[in-house]
Amino acid sequence: MFRYAAVLLLLSWPASAEVHLDYTFSQWEKLQDDDRTAYIARFIDTLRTMAATEPAQLAARHYSQCIMRSRLTARQLANFLREYVRARPEMQGSSVQHAINDYLNALCGRPFD
Repeated sequence: MFRYAAVLLLLSWPASAEVHLDYTFSQWEKLQDDDRTAYIARFIDTLRTMAATEPAQLAARHYSQCIMRSRLTARQLANFLREYVRARPEMQGSSVQHAINDYLNALCGRPFD
């Protein structure tokens, strides 16, 4: 279900929106809601499809299954991530990748614990 939502979001993402995978949290937070949501959907989809090593594949599967079980939409995940980082000033200068990894560890637990 999440995969289909991600595809729909990516297809509806404005063509003029810059594809940018290394946003800082503050850059990402300034995006429009739909762009933030599409970014998170793309990040999660990329996490699942681009994991090259076995440990990375196991971690990606762990997080994907956790997100599926939680029934979070990409929009909800983006909103929760935003609130999570807003409550942690030390993370606000970090990359979105770092922030989402930290959030997923808090939501799902670490994959190898």
